[in-house]
Amino acid sequence: MPKEARAEMFGDWETLLGGVDDWLADIPSLRPLRDEMAAMIRDTKDLAAEQISLKARAQRVTQQLRIMQGRGKDLAVQLRAAVRSHYGHRNEGLVRFNMRPVRRRSRAIVDGESGLTSTPPADPRSEP
Repeated sequence: MPKEARAEMFGDWETLLGGVDDWLADIPSLRPLRDEMAAMIRDTKDLAAEQISLKARAQRVTQQLRIMQGRGKDLAVQLRAAVRSHYGHRNEGLVRFNMRPVRRRSRAIVDGESGLTSTPPADPRSEP
């Protein structure tokens, strides 16, 4: 709900309440409804103020979260670099840290007769 609409709503309710207050002596049966309306205005204003406060808090938390995510990314880069420095960039143990080791490229075998290239067969010892 836009702020203008809420302000208009509160203005309308308070004008109505003021009008009822002027005629309360003539129509005493309106007192329970008048009191309920006054409580409704007070509670609604409290909720609106709390909503504004929560929006501000959410913005602060979002800012802090972005800062922490940036720090986390920086620390992850540093930690990966330290692990890679310790184990070396070719060590297969890097896989445990969700990092790819640098591997040698497999050489293509050129068939002399047809001139076609194919990849070498997989090493049977490495298959499960």
